[in-house]
Amino acid sequence: MTDALSLHTLLLCDYALTAQDGKISAVGVFSQINVMRLPAAHGRCFIVAILEASPGPHELELQVVAPSGKDTLDDGPRLQIEVPPNATSANIVADLKGLRIEEIGRHRVELRSEGRVLGSSPFNVNLILRQQPGNA
Repeated sequence: MTDALSLHTLLLCDYALTAQDGKISAVGVFSQINVMRLPAAHGRCFIVAILEASPGPHELELQVVAPSGKDTLDDGPRLQIEVPPNATSANIVADLKGLRIEEIGRHRVELRSEGRVLGSSPFNVNLILRQQPGNA
């Protein structure tokens, strides 16, 4: 397995899909989650990653890290990708259901390869006292 990987883009969004031609559509990109109490669960979200990668197999792991430094996902998704011989990039769309939130503050989504962090994308969790108009 080779480790020639670099992360170009890492997004957290409401929904994402990969079209037949390989293009990614990401809908509802966000960088904050509002909760009314802790612990909370975010029903469903997607993580989109675009990587520059050498041809061959690569093993990746997604993890969400809380402000305290604790890994939030008990068993972060492990992804096996195979980059074709003539390709130089790879796209990943991962579906996270029931993201557990136990802390307010700045969290981050990390993409890792063989224990090395390729990159991260921050998001904030805010505690709100009551639902305000226009605040989803």
